[in-house]
Amino acid sequence: MANQVNVYTLLKFYSSKQRTSCIEFDEFVEYLRRYAQHHNEESPELYIYVGNDNTALKEELENLSGQHLIVLTAQGGKQFIYVIAYFIDRYKETYAEMEKRFALPFPCVTDLPKNVPSDIVTKQQAADLLFKLLDKDDGNDKTLYCLMFSKRIPGLLLPSNVSALTLISISLKKLQDLLRKGEMHDYFFKKLTVSNPGKELTIKNFFTKFVSRPEEAWENLKSSGDAFYYWNQLCYFVRQDFNKVKDFTSEDINILQSISILEIAASYYKSKVAEKMVKETAFKSLDEQLMQPPYYFSLSDIGKMKDEHGDFLLSKYNDEDLKQHMANLTAETIGNDLPTMLIFKLEDNEHYFIYKEKVMPLLVRLANDARILIRESLSKIWFKQMMDWETLPEMKEGPAFEKCLERELKTSSPVLYALLHAAFLPVLAIDDHTPGRIPLYKDGFLIPYSEILLLSRQEIYSEARAKLPFWYTMPLVSVVASLILKKPKKKNKKEPKAATSIVLQEERDKSNEKMNELDAQDSLDPKKNRKRELRKAASQVESKLVPASSTLDRELESYMHEWNDRISQKAHDELEEDINVLIRDYVRKTLRSLKTTDFTEERVSRLADALVDSPSLMKIKNHPALKRYVELYMVKLIKNLP
Repeated sequence: MANQVNVYTLLKFYSSKQRTSCIEFDEFVEYLRRYAQHHNEESPELYIYVGNDNTALKEELENLSGQHLIVLTAQGGKQFIYVIAYFIDRYKETYAEMEKRFALPFPCVTDLPKNVPSDIVTKQQAADLLFKLLDKDDGNDKTLYCLMFSKRIPGLLLPSNVSALTLISISLKKLQDLLRKGEMHDYFFKKLTVSNPGKELTIKNFFTKFVSRPEEAWENLKSSGDAFYYWNQLCYFVRQDFNKVKDFTSEDINILQSISILEIAASYYKSKVAEKMVKETAFKSLDEQLMQPPYYFSLSDIGKMKDEHGDFLLSKYNDEDLKQHMANLTAETIGNDLPTMLIFKLEDNEHYFIYKEKVMPLLVRLANDARILIRESLSKIWFKQMMDWETLPEMKEGPAFEKCLERELKTSSPVLYALLHAAFLPVLAIDDHTPGRIPLYKDGFLIPYSEILLLSRQEIYSEARAKLPFWYTMPLVSVVASLILKKPKKKNKKEPKAATSIVLQEERDKSNEKMNELDAQDSLDPKKNRKRELRKAASQVESKLVPASSTLDRELESYMHEWNDRISQKAHDELEEDINVLIRDYVRKTLRSLKTTDFTEERVSRLADALVDSPSLMKIKNHPALKRYVELYMVKLIKNLP
């Protein structure tokens, strides 16, 4: 590779020194031989070119030709080397001069000497090349591009070390120079105003701004779509008038090339503005969904979110855009303020995102749900233990009870457990002004789980004990019976299984058993296959909407308490029944045309949106919670189709 670089460098140097792009092969062989002899000590890799054998040099030249750095030709029995870098350097100087004297014409493909092979230029359609260069311009000095326009406009030469922005800037100045001329200025200004009646002032501001400050007008075009229409019209009128000319002068060609470049660039920036708007809309939809239940989402969940049309939001932006957006939301702020969005992780190291304002309401809801579940589960399991004449440490001892609650909380509500131990919670707890809130910290430490969950060991124990047969409470009888009936303790006893996991599994088994019974009844009737398929689809949706640490009925109860804020029990029950009736009627109508393959999470979400946005439900304040309740209730109805 070192040989190749040296040979190419020497070719460029010799071409520049001789002021020609064409080097005769034998002439370069002699030059290379003398150079290698003179610089033998400092460049020993060139020693292979000292002798009369030109095989190595020919191989190197073939490699350079394959990379399109040179062009090899044969004329009159002689071999010639055309160095593309010579033209690149030459036309780079032309563009540098043109930036100072923009009246100079663009270099055209017709300006190349007739004996120069056409292979030295890389021909591409102007739109394709400019879009590519504006997206990513690596600024190398290895290619001489030829921008192809229409048949009547000659191709424009652009060396790869001249940026597309430089080309656009020069084109702007050329168009500005044209429109500054008295008759041209008035002529095209009049055409624009006549074509846009009633917008004379807007056209005047646009036209005047471009003529006086074209670069500033162009920058506005990059960030706003308002001026695209006027740009397109102006370019169209100029191109239309100049195309009427039968025999083009160099000035006509110059203007037409500039107009073509500006039209392509305007189209590029218009597409970028459109892409930006699509991204902004997608991120707005994303942010709205992040404010919806369950309020906490993993990066995987966020990547699967869809818009209102069912298209993945990730198709509107890429992974890098998403990571940057989430980084902006979670970025550190100045002072003691927490970021807009916070990150916490579960014990399995799965990270979740949650909006700062949703943490405390979610924590309260999860604590209420966990309290009900843990109380029911412990009461049930303790009762079974006492029926077997067993006594658990958590029944009698406060520290053991706290340890038991921690175990139950990890199982029944891993998200709540993670939030309680998140680094940001102390700051949020200080700033929390929720009415009736419980201070979560005392002397800098988290308060006991029994206080967070409002659970009393004595109350749970008394509740379980009250269910026992009366002879269990008779001192003498209970002592004798326990000695006789109590089972021997097992050695090497494992960590006790969480009571909540046992109760939840029983509830799931009961629900699955009920659905299996319904399926078994319908299996005898081929006409009821549709119902079986719908129940199966509902179960799949349930697995996505209901966390693994909960059940469908418990999630319904939890979200119902969020949106149903009626104080009296009677008003609370009546509102719940009214909503349920409304959902049942809506599902009954929908079922007539609902296909089994259409009952998906997205379909359920759209159905819930349509119902929640109806006038009859607009008075309910907490729409996100109501929507999730409607989704869950629909799933329950379909899952239990008779």
